[in-house]
Amino acid sequence: MFSKLLLSFLLLPGLSLFDWTVSASFQKISMEMVMKVADGGYSSTTKATIYYSYDGKMVTYFSQPKEMVVTNNAKGEMQVYDPSKNTIIQKQNFTYSTETTQLYYFLQNRKNDLGLADLGFIQQNITFEEGLSITEWMPPMNMSSQLSKVKLVHERDNPIYMAYYDASNNIATKSYFYDYQELRPLLHFPLTITQINYKTPADSTINKTSYSGIVFDNQVDDSKFSFKIPDNAKVLH
Repeated sequence: MFSKLLLSFLLLPGLSLFDWTVSASFQKISMEMVMKVADGGYSSTTKATIYYSYDGKMVTYFSQPKEMVVTNNAKGEMQVYDPSKNTIIQKQNFTYSTETTQLYYFLQNRKNDLGLADLGFIQQNITFEEGLSITEWMPPMNMSSQLSKVKLVHERDNPIYMAYYDASNNIATKSYFYDYQELRPLLHFPLTITQINYKTPADSTINKTSYSGIVFDNQVDDSKFSFKIPDNAKVLH
């Protein structure tokens, strides 16, 4: 179960968060993350501290429900280390890249499309309603058999809602972004993201992710980026 929670954190859709000249004058950041998941009668809480550097390296220290350390980078190289078993899982795929996460796009101030254009989506329509701008994005051919469109809603410059529609034009996933905080001048970040994944129209999984304790540069513990997996760790396949 924890592996599923881990993947849901790593693959939070943008759907899938640094253009350092645009977002702010910082080169590294750390934050506390709490993710609560409700799935039918099951509920769980995942806690972690995230460390992200300007070169795309991210090291995430999970403390709940169990201790784990996950490293990944812009190339999509990911390692999951379990210290209690001294085991490591290694994967490489663009979906694990730090440049495909919502964190990347928010911190990069690329909030206008949250990475949809990078994935090949094309904006087809825009409307305005009560101070909100609503854009619709059509999927690339390689996703058209699974998705019909994505709807993205902004309030001023900040995205507040995003929905993925399946091939039958039913909502498959929707996300709400709120509790925005100005971390630096012109850098607004949502401290809470709630994502609802529909397994059926009447059955869904709810993920609520909250961020706190955000610090930059010399306030970040540099040693956390130097985590080294023991040489004798067993590689799981």
